[in-house]
Formats: sequence, C-alpha cells, structure tokens
Amino acid sequence: MAAQSAAGRVVGQCVRLGAVAAGLVGLGAAVACDAAWFTRHVRVPALYLPPPWWLLPLLRGALVAVGVLSIAASARLARLAARPGDLLRGVFAVLLALCAAELILRQGERGTTSWRARKLELRMGRPDARFGWVLLPSRTVSLAAAGAVPVAYAIDGWGDRASSAGQAPDPSRPSLVVAGESVGVGHGLRFEDTFAARLSSALDLQLVNVSAGGYGTDQSLLRLEEALARLRNPAACVLVFLPIQLQRNVQDYRPRLALRDGQLVSVPAAAGFFQRLRLRDLWVNELPLLGDARLRESLAVTAAALGEGARRCAERGAKFVVLVVSVGPQRPFEAHPESAVLRDLLVRQKLPFVLADVDVDELLPYDGHPGAAASRRIAASLAQALAGATR
Repeated sequence: MAAQSAAGRVVGQCVRLGAVAAGLVGLGAAVACDAAWFTRHVRVPALYLPPPWWLLPLLRGALVAVGVLSIAASARLARLAARPGDLLRGVFAVLLALCAAELILRQGERGTTSWRARKLELRMGRPDARFGWVLLPSRTVSLAAAGAVPVAYAIDGWGDRASSAGQAPDPSRPSLVVAGESVGVGHGLRFEDTFAARLSSALDLQLVNVSAGGYGTDQSLLRLEEALARLRNPAACVLVFLPIQLQRNVQDYRPRLALRDGQLVSVPAAAGFFQRLRLRDLWVNELPLLGDARLRESLAVTAAALGEGARRCAERGAKFVVLVVSVGPQRPFEAHPESAVLRDLLVRQKLPFVLADVDVDELLPYDGHPGAAASRRIAASLAQALAGATR
C-alpha cells in the first residue's frame, strides 16, 4: 500500500507539472500571438475574407484562459491522478466523450464529411483519384448560395464551365486556358459575366476553363497540364492563386502534390484508421491555422507548382500570368497583408502576375466571390498582361 501511495504521489506530481507547463505554454502563446504572427499564420494562409477586428483578441483571450485554467486546476488534477481509480475513471470519461464527438460528426454523412458535402464543387461534380474532384461533363446545374438567385452552370464535354453544355473545345483552335478555384470558375456569376469569358472575348481566343471550386494550387496545375496536353494551339494561360490555397495545398484528405527531393510528386490521400477520424480531419485539415513547419511546406510546394505552371506554358509557347485576388481596397503592393508571401512565391521567381484588389462591397451578397463589376476589371487587367497572346 505504501508503495502504491508513493507511486500515486509521483504520478500526481507529474500531472501537476504537466498542467502547469501546459498553462505556461498557453500564456506564452498568447504573448507570441501578436498581429504579425496572426497575419502570417492565420489571416493570409487560411482566411479568404478580412477577419473581424475582434478575432485576434478573442484568440489571445482564449489562450490566456486555457493557460490560467490549466495552472489553477493543476493541484486538483494532481490529487485526482494520485488515486489510480479516479485517474482511470477520468481517462475513460475523456475517451467516451471523444467517441461520442466522433459519432456526432459522422451523423448524416453521404460519401464525405458533413462540412464538405454542401460545397458547390461536389454538388456539381464527383470525386477523382488524380485531381481530387472534377465537374460532371455535358450537363447544366442551377445552384445558388443561401438567399441568392440561382445561377446556371453549364459544364461542357471536357468537364469545364462553358457557355453551353452541348459543346466541347476544339483542340486545334488558339485557346486561353484558365486554371484555378471558385474565383476562376466564376461562382455566383452568369457565364458571360465571369472574368474568364470576358478575357477570352477580349483576346479573341477559345476559352478552356479547367477551374473547379475548392482547388488547391497543385490541383490547378494538374488540370492546366491536362489541358495543355489536349490542345494543339494554347496561346495564353491564367493560373489563379488565392493565399487561402496555402492551407489547401497541405490538406491530406485528398490526393495532392508534395515535394520530394526537390521534385513535385503525387501523394495519395491519407489512409488508415486514425487518418479517417473526423476529429483528426477537423484538427489537421480544417483548423484555420498553419504552424511554422506546415507553412514552410506549403510555401515550398506552392512555389514549385506556380513555377512548374509557368515552365509548362513556356514550353508550349503560351503567355502565362498568375492572377492573385486580394479582398480589400485598392492599395500599394507593400500594403497588402500577403505581400511577403507574394514576394516569396512570385517576385523571387520572376513570375508575371496581376494583383487584383476586390473591395468587400464588390463581392456578391450571400456568396463572397467577386461580382460582375470586379470581374470586368480583372479581365481588363489580365488582357493588358496577356496582350499579343494570339495565333
């Protein structure tokens, strides 16, 4: 009994020290989480819209609360841990709570997680082993964000948004390829109002828009490569990049590109029991934050993908430009919160790019994507950057 009591006191002290250490880490994180840290690790790589003013104070307050509560509860946790029976009951209760949360998160699922099932790209398409997902060809789907007027999305025979579902690109015609995500697709806009349609008209080029909502930069690159392989006369290419894709580029719930020995290689979606847990998916793939290691990984992969896109287009003799959309007022380059990222990804690689500022009041209500006026301005800027891209 004395030995058990001594062991219990040792376990209790270890738990107490661990709780105090966790509390100090929380308090230290609250101090380190200043505006610069928040911009680099949360706002730029994980948020599309400018965050509300209270988000950073709320995050810091939550970290302080966790730190203070951990330290305050350390003595009680130590007493609990010193009694093996109470400790086991506590651990068992935590495990039951985690299992219950996992079951709740799985309720009503049909083929994918509940937080992805309602995304427009999956309502318009299907899963794909190489690209993650693609749009279903030769059909027209009418969809709308909550409270918005439905928009008809015509998907052509190649599985790309077009003016009509009953057509397919002519591989022999001089073409404009647009590769991107929902901004590239023109979510919320009639086809003729999208920047891609306006740009193809301005350049007098056939449009091949391989964009799909939710794509990362790697998925856009793969679709761009596929289009270039099918076309005999690609004249111009636009690769859309939003900083929020930095988080998407390291999400492992889908097949993706990763850097191995300096080369981009295909990596399958994470598999296994723990990888399929919904709690793990939320923490790893959906938490709007990138730590130092994952941010470095994402920047490296993104830079390689953008550079590879430029190289592939140059090989085919097509003019290339990256479109960067930033939500906010018109401002100088250095005033953008993502300016440091853009220097790393684009300026240092000497890649041509158009930085388009879209003010909040130019976004579609209920949708958040650029409206018709902003898309018209984006198309005009791209037309200048791609002037002469004809054959």
